[in-house]
Amino acid sequence: MSSLSMPQPVVPSSQADGDAGKADLVLEGGGVKGIGLVGAVNKLRDGDYPHIQRVAGTSAGAIVAALIAARMPAQRMEEVMRSLDYQKFQDGGLLTRFGLPGKALEILRHGGIYKTDYLHRWMTEQLQGRTWRDFKYTDPGADSTLPENQRYRLVVIVSDISRGRMLRLPWDYRELCDRDPDDIPVADAVVASAAIPFFFRAQHLTCGLAQKHQKLTLTDGGSLSCYPIDIFDRNDGERSRWPTLGVKLSARQALAAQWNAINNPFEIFKRLFATMSSAHDNSHIDQESVQARTVFVDTTGVSATDFDLNEETRDKLFSNGQDAAAKFLADWDWEKWQNTYQKKSEGSATRSPESAGV
Repeated sequence: MSSLSMPQPVVPSSQADGDAGKADLVLEGGGVKGIGLVGAVNKLRDGDYPHIQRVAGTSAGAIVAALIAARMPAQRMEEVMRSLDYQKFQDGGLLTRFGLPGKALEILRHGGIYKTDYLHRWMTEQLQGRTWRDFKYTDPGADSTLPENQRYRLVVIVSDISRGRMLRLPWDYRELCDRDPDDIPVADAVVASAAIPFFFRAQHLTCGLAQKHQKLTLTDGGSLSCYPIDIFDRNDGERSRWPTLGVKLSARQALAAQWNAINNPFEIFKRLFATMSSAHDNSHIDQESVQARTVFVDTTGVSATDFDLNEETRDKLFSNGQDAAAKFLADWDWEKWQNTYQKKSEGSATRSPESAGV
């Protein structure tokens, strides 16, 4: 893998002795709406934050996060996401040709309607087959207090439904599965995070000897946390040296605007699943400190599984992302946010218990 190793970041001389222009990012999942993430992230990178240090994401957010962590240039990332044929993700088996009955049988037999073969090949190609070894994080010129297992540029959120818990990959590979992340392709985790329950077949991970080679079933990280905004927050009593900013694929809404009519059993099931998957994140979004560091991209009218997304809608989502980030940067003040919220959030129970930070 040496020929695929990523180059270390080149820090401009003006940044060598400081942390201006640096930020960590957290990207929400949202299926085909991910082009909105690209618009927002590119605007952030073109604006005040050209030096993205670490990035975490769920589902579509994991896909975009992986491209950022692989140091794909902004223009290239836009081209890749605009040219992506989402319909190829609907990689169905023979039974899917028989309409709803066939799809129901695919769910019964395989746990999901569509395979993830095309998505995995595409992701592997974009990342050039890199493993987590190529995503090691080195904080130049700083005495970092990050634990060894967290020294990576990318974190992918995955739901381990075998044990009913959230995995933060690669952080949890060793402790929770007795596997060395450095030898595991990054595409494996990204595809697992993007495997929408029932829509895509779940992924599998075989653990090491200490875990008795048990086979875990992994699926969309959004089932447990679609927007883990606190993942990079410090809890060691020190102020962060740069901000963690989030991009959320929804317009900023008041609680009263989130009411949904429920008129049948199917709608009850759908809303129950949505409530369970979003309850954890909503507890964060309701906090002023989280809202103040979140870019809200309006994706109204677009579903995560609209795989026949037309070019006009893609352009609109991308433009909405750009506009949302521009508006955010116009009002954002990192020092003011720290003075207002950081002391209040230190030691918060919502933080990762072992996270230290940079």
